[in-house]
Amino acid sequence: MGFFTLLILGLLGALIYFGVKGRIVRLREEFAEALRRAQGKRPENLPSESMTQCKTCGTYIATGQQKNCGKQGCPYT
Repeated sequence: MGFFTLLILGLLGALIYFGVKGRIVRLREEFAEALRRAQGKRPENLPSESMTQCKTCGTYIATGQQKNCGKQGCPYT
């Protein structure tokens, strides 16, 4: 191979390398921006409820939403 062929191959390799590297940098920046936007929309105070444990089956149920679990002896009707 001649000198100019190697020079052209080197230049093409450099162009491909910097093109791919630039694309990766842009994707990282877009991902970081999307993450910032998604995190900025979270509400400050989320509603919460007290949970009580069913004495029969052991599962936790939100107070006020208790219902019969279907097992014999369930205290909720």
